[in-house]
Amino acid sequence: MRFIAFIAFRYFHTLRKSGSITSTVLSVAGVAVGVMTLTSVLAVMNGFQLGFIDNILSISSYHIQVSRPDERYRISTSSDLPSRLMEFTDVRSVVPFSEQQVLIQGFYAQERGCLLRGLPADIIQRDPGFGSHLQLVQGSFDIREPGTIVLGIELARHLGVSSGDQVTLLLLKGATLDALTPARRVYTVSGLFKSGYYEFDLGWAFTALEERDEIRYGLKIRNRFRDQNLARAITAAVSGEYRVETWRSFNRAFFGALRMEKSLMMILIGLIFVVVGFNIYHTLRRTVRERYEEIAVLKALGASSGAIKYIFVMEGLLVGLIGGTLGTILGLAISANINSVFAAAETITNFVLNLVDILFWGRFEPLALFSPSYFYLIEVPSKVLWHEAVLVQLFALFSSTLAALIASKRVASIKPAKLLRDE
Repeated sequence: MRFIAFIAFRYFHTLRKSGSITSTVLSVAGVAVGVMTLTSVLAVMNGFQLGFIDNILSISSYHIQVSRPDERYRISTSSDLPSRLMEFTDVRSVVPFSEQQVLIQGFYAQERGCLLRGLPADIIQRDPGFGSHLQLVQGSFDIREPGTIVLGIELARHLGVSSGDQVTLLLLKGATLDALTPARRVYTVSGLFKSGYYEFDLGWAFTALEERDEIRYGLKIRNRFRDQNLARAITAAVSGEYRVETWRSFNRAFFGALRMEKSLMMILIGLIFVVVGFNIYHTLRRTVRERYEEIAVLKALGASSGAIKYIFVMEGLLVGLIGGTLGTILGLAISANINSVFAAAETITNFVLNLVDILFWGRFEPLALFSPSYFYLIEVPSKVLWHEAVLVQLFALFSSTLAALIASKRVASIKPAKLLRDE
């Protein structure tokens, strides 16, 4: 093994032909660019997706929901269920809530549909995670007084209302589906919130929980990935009286779409490694042809075809290791400074457009690569998941090593006696 490593390092450092040097540098650069691109793109995708997931779990769906399986038997606000649920050590908070679809009308004549969620008046104290994901734009999150409501900022803009104004809600009331009757109520807007998630800001409103509402309980747990074990334990503890659902079940379609999006993006960007693999393959095939005489000498000295083959495989491994390491470092640097990268790219692009404008009398508007008004975000989020970074590095090593293994098959066909005699 030392012999193979020694020869491989010598070959890697003493490439005799300028073409080999150029091809090797291009191979290393190709691996580095592929790893850098995939690492930074995955980091940005993780930033967007994890931000959406955190908002959904903190504001909307909770980690676990407990409700009655039959709508005729509602949970009372005086139920001992919250204290029973808090006995589980993994449970961080238990929040009663209700929700229903309503029509809401403000200053403008047109009504809009929204989801009205009833919450306890002390929700911010009960669930600090809920409050941390809501930014109060106007007023306060105060639903202690009867007839007060908190609206999403986009919903308020469409209704033409602000804090202190009144809105009219058309909702359905009744103990069962058969007994539902329409009701019209007037609420006073106590505050406007912004969550950073457009659907919440456009289609959600919060008000005080009422005793006659169909109450469910939302649980926040310490580790959201242990939800299924905890759900089974809760189901066993409540003896089938309640329906227990986890965040995976009622967000299955959305999370499945996010997973599919990331998988397709990894496949598309991963095609870079296919191109890099072909480059490494042709580079090492040329290297094998250039070193026929040396390979013949090594075989004459007793080296097996397998040992010589692994010399070139190790060269491919070195290309993947060096390129992958450089690409990972660059990818992590770009991910950590992604907003500065966007700003620099925007500056360079606008400089080029201004230059074209001066030379050709064109009319170019300043280009914004990332604008909060378009993307509903102040800055580009970025989150590196280390297991994904390691997976990308291993994929680069695998592709370069596989290409080298295929390229080195010609070594077995070299006949040292014939080659040395002819040369």
